[in-house]
Amino acid sequence: MGIADLIKKLGEKNKERKEKIRLLDEEIRLRKLVEDRMKSANERELERFIEEERQDNIKKALDRMRKKRINDINFKHNPLDIPNITNKISWEVLKEKNLFKKQKNIFVGQPNVLKGNPNLFKNKRLFRI
Repeated sequence: MGIADLIKKLGEKNKERKEKIRLLDEEIRLRKLVEDRMKSANERELERFIEEERQDNIKKALDRMRKKRINDINFKHNPLDIPNITNKISWEVLKEKNLFKKQKNIFVGQPNVLKGNPNLFKNKRLFRI
């Protein structure tokens, strides 16, 4: 038995399966058609309204479940399973004292590009926004 035979058998099984599904589907449709013809017009209309109401209830319940699931995913699930960095941190960076608090500003008294530059306003135009 070669690979070609194996592939051929798989294809035949798939075709047989599709044909069985098609026949069962057609049989179900015919049964439903016969049952509907046996009912009165009022009964068919009532069943249609009941089915529409049932579908609306299903849709509302599905919307609620989707919103609940999205809410659970967004707010109740921590995929990395790590603590929140603002309130459960093991390294106390925010509680250490400030190292730069008593240091003087290193830029005070330093030459500035804008200060005392004679070429800055040479064309005598003001910068406007």
